[in-house]
This record gives sequence, C-alpha cells and structure tokens, in this order.
Amino acid sequence: MTRRLLLAAVLVLATGGCAATLRRSDGGPPDSFVRTTADARTTRVIPLRDGLSKAQSWRILSDALTAGHTVDVRDQQAGFMMTAWETSVAREGVPDLRYRTRIVTRFLGEDWRELQLRVEANWRSGEEWDVGVDQALLDTLAFDLTMKLGRK
Repeated sequence: MTRRLLLAAVLVLATGGCAATLRRSDGGPPDSFVRTTADARTTRVIPLRDGLSKAQSWRILSDALTAGHTVDVRDQQAGFMMTAWETSVAREGVPDLRYRTRIVTRFLGEDWRELQLRVEANWRSGEEWDVGVDQALLDTLAFDLTMKLGRK
C-alpha cells in the first residue's frame, strides 16, 4: 500500500494535477516533454496480475486506453495497441498543434505476463520534430495500468 501512495504523490507532483495543462510560459514544449534519442526511448514494464487470461488482459487494456484516447492500431494476436497522434496541450483554450503524443503498448512473452508501455511525444521546432517522451502522461498511464492490470 505504501508504494501506491508514493506513486500517487509522485504523479500529483509531477503532473501538477493535470497533464493537459502543463505548459511553459515561453511558448516552448510543455514541462512534461523530455527529449530523447531514438535509441533511448523511455518505457515502463508492468508485471501483470496472476490469473488474468489473454482475453481479460486485452479487454482491460482496451477499455483503459479507449476511455480517453483514440486507438489507431490493434493487433490482439500480437498483443499490440497504439493510439493515434493526439494534441494534448492547449494554450489559451486552443490546441497547440506543435506538440503531439501517442501511446504504444505491447504484451510481452508468449503468456503475456508483462505489459510494455511507451508514450512517444514530438515537439515541432521549425521544420523538424524533436523526439521525446511525455513524462507526466507516461507516469499517469503507468500508475493507472498498474492499478488495473498489475500485481497487487
């Protein structure tokens, strides 16, 4: 239980209460954006609760992602799900199209005992997209999916 409370406290502090409102006053990417290289993607691996079938795991993940996102690619046989690119930052009530995120999940192993979670983020600076991760969204999703699918 202590671990859950610690995770919840970290999430509240890291996200400031809401990932969609995190933004910099200078018009740059949100504070939650962390630049990475293609070789250094930040992922989380969530060990799954014992007793879940593949069908149950798939349904729980699908319900969790579709509750707030548009799932673009689903392959139940491969255990893979990916959302569409989404603009997740608004400035003065208008979506900032220079920032986008998407969620990529994959069940690992033949028996799906773990879920790999990655949140890709891009910030458009000029003509190029800076590649990174949205740390606040990753933390929030990792916590949510751990509560729904993870070991107790």
